[in-house]
This record gives sequence, C-alpha cells and structure tokens, in this order.
Amino acid sequence: MTNIYLIRHAFTPANNASYNNQEGLWKIAKDKDMPIEKNYGVKQAKELGKFLNKLTGKILIIASPYLRVQETLKYVLSEMDNDYEIKVSNALKEFNSGVHYAHTIDEVLRMYPESKKYFEDAKKDLDNAVYTGGESRNDVKVRVRNISLEIQRLALANKYDYILVFAHGTVNHYIYYHLTGEYIGYNMKNCEVVSVMDRRSLFLPITFVPKGFMVDINDYINFKLLNE
Repeated sequence: MTNIYLIRHAFTPANNASYNNQEGLWKIAKDKDMPIEKNYGVKQAKELGKFLNKLTGKILIIASPYLRVQETLKYVLSEMDNDYEIKVSNALKEFNSGVHYAHTIDEVLRMYPESKKYFEDAKKDLDNAVYTGGESRNDVKVRVRNISLEIQRLALANKYDYILVFAHGTVNHYIYYHLTGEYIGYNMKNCEVVSVMDRRSLFLPITFVPKGFMVDINDYINFKLLNE
C-alpha cells in the first residue's frame, strides 16, 4: 500500500514576520521567490533528507514550484540516494495572502489600512475571510481538491511505495482534509512530515529557530542583486 507523506518547506526569512515579529521581510522577495533561511532553514532541510533516506522502495515526489520548496528539496535530495522521481505541480502553490505576505500584523495595518477589513471579517468567519489582494482559506480548500484526488488516485494505483508531497502549511492542511475527512488540527512546523495513512506526525527537525532571532534582510537583498 502506498504511503502518502505531507511535508512542509524549511524555515524562510518570511516566516520570521510571525515567529519573531520582524518587519521589512517583504523587501527580500515576493511570495513565489522567497528562499529558505540560509542557516536554520538549510539545516532543517538536510535533517529531513537524512530521515527520508531511510525509506525503502519506489518514491514519487510531487512538489510546489515555489522557490522555498524547490530549495528545501535540493538540500533534502543531497542527503538521499533512494529510488525516486520528481514532478512539479502548480496546483501545490501556496495560498495567496496578498499584501499580508511577509508582513507583521502591525506592519500590514500601517502600510495597507484597508487590510483592517480582513481582520474584522476573520473574527466573524475565519475560513471565508479574504486576505487583502488575495484569497480565503476556503478558496484554497476548493483549489487543492483536484490535486488531492490525483494524489489519491496515484496511491491507489500502487505504483509507488511512497508519495511525498512537498508543499506549504495551508495547502497541506487542506490536502490532508480531502484525503482523510479530518483536519491536521494545528499549523505544520517547517520540514515536518505528516503521514496521511497513520494520521500523525512522523518527523520534526531538531534544528529550531530561537526566539529573538533576526534575519539580516540586507544580506538577502544584496545576494539577490549580485546574482541578477
């Protein structure tokens, strides 16, 4: 029987907007181009690779095209010598959080006063509240239904021993729902592995980002400029 594992990408600079309430992270890159964090993120991805290298049998990897997922996968694969094939699917792109992406709550309210409506709506109906310039959680739920059914179809065909879905927290949350009829029940951690069959978390990296850690924003911006 095919095992389906849902995997979230490694820690990114943008994650620090909520984790350590750091402002200005939106300057680094747009959503689809945000890299993983150079220290903690890379270490998490390599830890994940060592864990996945223990899997035996044929593996299908289905991955989001976003840079943070592709970079996570690069470091994961550097630790793996399994029998695998890779497919990239646009259906796994992260939900569109509009102007909220990589901003703290205070920052987005200050820069985009119209975003106040989202927070007011979210208090009444979180699932249907639409991010300013983006989509709602229910929009994502509907959007990922087809890829969820495709993953299920591939699993039932028993061509692979494992299907590894490398994506994003919100996307994985709703794929899990479509496959099990339940919600994960919490926000997936970076590089966490959740088994759909076992309905539990199988792996969390030891590497964690400490409270108080601040991303060097200019370091990322300068690196990007040098490579353009």
